[in-house]
Amino acid sequence: MVSFDVSSDADAGLEGDDGGAPAVAEARPGWWSRAGERWHRADPRQRRLFAGVAGGLAIVLVGGTAVGAAVASHTQTERLRNSPGGVVSLEGELAAVWRVEGGGVPVVLPDGLVVLAEGDDAVALDAGTGEERWRAALGADPVCGPQPRLESGVEWAMPSELVTCLHGPTDERAVTVLDAAGDVVGQRELPGAEYGGEDRDVAPAADGGLLVVEHDTDMPDRLDHATQAGARAAIRRVDPEEARVHVEDAVTGDVRFEVPTGAPSGRLLDECAFVWDRSDGSFPRSFDQATPFRIEVSPPRTLVASPALVGYQWCDVGGATTTTGAVLVESTGEDAVFLGGVAAVEAYSADRFVVPSQDPASGEIGSDLVGADGSVLLESPTRQVATPGASVDADESVVLATDGFGQALTGLDPAGEELWRLDHEAAGVLARAGDVAVVAGNEDLVGVDVTDGTERWRVAMSAPEGRPYAWPTSAVTDGDRVTVALTAVTGDDDQVGELLTVDLATGTARRERLGAGTVPYLAAVDGHLLLQELTVPPDSWVEEADLTSVSVLAPR
Repeated sequence: MVSFDVSSDADAGLEGDDGGAPAVAEARPGWWSRAGERWHRADPRQRRLFAGVAGGLAIVLVGGTAVGAAVASHTQTERLRNSPGGVVSLEGELAAVWRVEGGGVPVVLPDGLVVLAEGDDAVALDAGTGEERWRAALGADPVCGPQPRLESGVEWAMPSELVTCLHGPTDERAVTVLDAAGDVVGQRELPGAEYGGEDRDVAPAADGGLLVVEHDTDMPDRLDHATQAGARAAIRRVDPEEARVHVEDAVTGDVRFEVPTGAPSGRLLDECAFVWDRSDGSFPRSFDQATPFRIEVSPPRTLVASPALVGYQWCDVGGATTTTGAVLVESTGEDAVFLGGVAAVEAYSADRFVVPSQDPASGEIGSDLVGADGSVLLESPTRQVATPGASVDADESVVLATDGFGQALTGLDPAGEELWRLDHEAAGVLARAGDVAVVAGNEDLVGVDVTDGTERWRVAMSAPEGRPYAWPTSAVTDGDRVTVALTAVTGDDDQVGELLTVDLATGTARRERLGAGTVPYLAAVDGHLLLQELTVPPDSWVEEADLTSVSVLAPR
């Protein structure tokens, strides 16, 4: 059961901070972290998101003001509400309108509704007010989908007409499909012999579908050896079978389409394992060290079942299709590991996708822009097409891409020809609004004019008060401003969540503090600013974080 925060400090606003010049750190983490993706694709039951205290749903209404259309014309408001990462207004200090502790990743429905899990129920809330619209009794540990990926602004702007929910005890799971009004479309028991066991995984998919994976990997959870070389040799003896992946109708069980994944090579299994020295907790520098150690050898099964695509990844085996079955990627061996697999397939728009590729001549990483039918619309063999998390009134005649492993930003025409190039370390595009792109590097956010590649403004992501570096996870925009979610690391290596709002015309910045130990993600739902906070357990990896709260923010 999910418990909800009703404490008196829930109505506190976000802590303001004027920011300043960044402190210099000798080493900074790669800013474009996919830790949130890895967390999002974990089995929700394994992540224990639904553990807690029995009780009714308590929505905490707090001191912010609801977003209204008074700040913009009706036409502009509608355009923002329908744009990926589009928020009606970011003008002024942000405060929470409502907040829920736990509940899992929401499912987005039409008309600004979000569905969360609470106890044995699925509950639909109005994103703007937190008001409960309907409730459906399901069973123990409900998991509903399709769930947008945390960093994908496009997927958050793709509301679902149907909600598919798994529920019930581990060995007696069932599936129920609900429509947008909360009425039951159909339901079915899922026999453990067909859908259970350690070699099978299921996930609620789009359009009343169910993603089903059966994969005997032959991988133990852990190996203990006297030497690293011995453990590596044991991994090499693992003989995984081919994965069988398909999407079926959740109510009838009829198979809609197969998801091709290819055969595992078995040569790269040690690349997927975490290895460390048991005596002091450090990572070994060589497999030849004759030191007793432990090796975690069970790579996660990565299931993606979002509003835009479905896919599966395990070590060097991967495949992804659209929600109607058009093949986007099927990769095995070194390509699957090196190119990032299913996690690197991104929704560029509701009907276009960015698929990783590799130039056969130079070995450089590139990408293709692919249509909903799987056809290649644009080839970029040595550049990665950028997929901004927020895009409002962006100039479609300019496609942005990074190259040189993020060492430069380039503007391409729709045919893939270079229009301009801007050298900018670790370039990644967070947002686009009109003719401005918000680009992140290792230290700064930079406003770039997409018509010619010139720099308009530059703002440090890190703040001077003992926080030597920060990196972004996501962003939203109202067309005039951009708000970027940051994870900042203090001088004591503690993590702090922050929001950095920048005026797109002037570069004027405002910084607001979130909770300690959090990794924040921003999304837009029907023009409302949705904040999801992941909490990192002490002495843990970022990808081991749990989603602990969902809230909607608005200007005071």
